[in-house]
Amino acid sequence: MLSESRATKHLFIINPKSFRHLWKRDAVIAEIREFFKKTENNSYEIHISRFPRDATGFIPLFARDLPENTTLRVYAVGGDGILFDCLNGVTGLKNTELAAIPYGRTNNFIRGFGKNEKSLFRDISRQYDAPVIPLDVMRCGNHYALNYCIVGVEADAVRRAGRIREQMEKGGALKQWLNRRLYTFLYVAGAFASQLNGKLLCRQYEVEVDGESTDGFFWTVSVFNGSYYGGNLHPINNALPNDGILDMLLIRGKGILRNLILLPFYLTGRYKMFPRSVVFKQGRKINIDSDDPLIINTDNEIFYENNLTVELLPAAVNFVDASRWGYRGGRG
Repeated sequence: MLSESRATKHLFIINPKSFRHLWKRDAVIAEIREFFKKTENNSYEIHISRFPRDATGFIPLFARDLPENTTLRVYAVGGDGILFDCLNGVTGLKNTELAAIPYGRTNNFIRGFGKNEKSLFRDISRQYDAPVIPLDVMRCGNHYALNYCIVGVEADAVRRAGRIREQMEKGGALKQWLNRRLYTFLYVAGAFASQLNGKLLCRQYEVEVDGESTDGFFWTVSVFNGSYYGGNLHPINNALPNDGILDMLLIRGKGILRNLILLPFYLTGRYKMFPRSVVFKQGRKINIDSDDPLIINTDNEIFYENNLTVELLPAAVNFVDASRWGYRGGRG
């Protein structure tokens, strides 16, 4: 167990939308309470997130009232959305740690630790004992992200797919069942619809990587700190959140048919088969600009900006690693 001489406050932030049934959420809460009851440790709190970004504001206020020399370990209970909120709440705070207890639809970041590790991250006792590892964080404009930041057709595809899923979730049992199982299909459908937008299909971007310009007409500009997104998709297999570098792919606009042919290769890390269509870059600070406002997907959250700076913050968060082998990337 963690040493009691080290004052640690455990804060569980739960996203209720990650649980389709109230009893499932309550079962997780009961498991948390039962664990701390057995350990005779009352130094924990449970907060139910009330709305998007609620945790981002709540965490600093909670940390402010803690005694000095207290470590705050924040557990994001849900999917990538609540992990995003909690990351933006802890980044920049002293003596904080971030943990993820995956109950979301995709759990993209946790997938990078290995396809069979989800159950370990759901184990409260294992999370309580697990060590922390320093991970890099991406500063994407005014937000922080652990996994990726995508601009262009792909971001618009996620936006469109998200709208379809929201409507399906409001439907009957069959639509809800299909919604949970057709995530990748809906993304591809969204990508096809986005390509009908000529302004996005072949748009001119001004891209600067560590001071070096790479301008051109691109379909998508994607920056990765981790490997996975969209559930099981991994465009850059060896993107790691602890290597001190950002990996970027720029896909040249070549027309709808050409892009649809390239898409499955890109999504599974085989983009090198299209050297004339895909540009690979690495850097620590990336500036992206265009004539029209940018559509941005940052760890599955959609934003709109006139221009964007993505900057690497090395070892900016202490992440609780409940896995067996650490972060493995797209080959895990």
